Amino acid sequence: MTLDFWKILLSKQFSNNVPSFYFKNIHTNSSFTPYQNNGGTIISINTGNFSILASDTRITSGFSIPSRDTIRILKISENILLSTSGMRADMLILQENYKKAIKLWETENKKYIPISNGAYFLSSILYSRRFFPYYTFNIITGKNFNGTTKSFSFDAIGSFESCSATSSGTGQHFVQPILDGQLYSFDQEGGSMENKVLTKLILIKFLFLKASRRNIEIGDGIQIFVFTKKGVLVENSILRCD
Repeated sequence: MTLDFWKILLSKQFSNNVPSFYFKNIHTNSSFTPYQNNGGTIISINTGNFSILASDTRITSGFSIPSRDTIRILKISENILLSTSGMRADMLILQENYKKAIKLWETENKKYIPISNGAYFLSSILYSRRFFPYYTFNIITGKNFNGTTKSFSFDAIGSFESCSATSSGTGQHFVQPILDGQLYSFDQEGGSMENKVLTKLILIKFLFLKASRRNIEIGDGIQIFVFTKKGVLVENSILRCD
């Protein structure tokens, strides 16, 4: 039976009691969003003498895995490393635009940009797109002119803060509580710099391993950058590949 038949039948029997909105057609509109979260988890630990930046290599789209060897950490200049999680397309565009802007600044000023200036630079780029923002969550690390290392965490529209231990991405709610609990021990640690770096590396790998067991968007591999006054050390490790 058609909808018109029921309208006529109900109007005859309940014409005086039934409100008119009962006979209106219900329209369903399909919603469209230009954004999607392709996963990714980033962890950063900074002590002032060195900084460690790590990310997993898995890209997800729903329950599918388009890529297992994605690089989320990019060397922008001699003093800046940029790591990004969120939407893959926006991540690539932001990395390209940020790198071009930094190269232009260094060319005009004839020196490498320090990490503090680079943080304000990235904030201005993100804030300029605040009405249609990049769906990315960024952490940058690097060093200033005096050789001290710093890390900055950003939201999607450019707000940022300097932090000693932070994370972003899909595994943040697994990782961040443990990092916050370790902040005091970071300040109280003694020993050589090599032992401190090794301790942080073990902690980061432990966090990724535990998070990958609880979240299907984390896995495949870990890319770790150790930023010191002397340079950058890169380490690649294997995570669970399910």
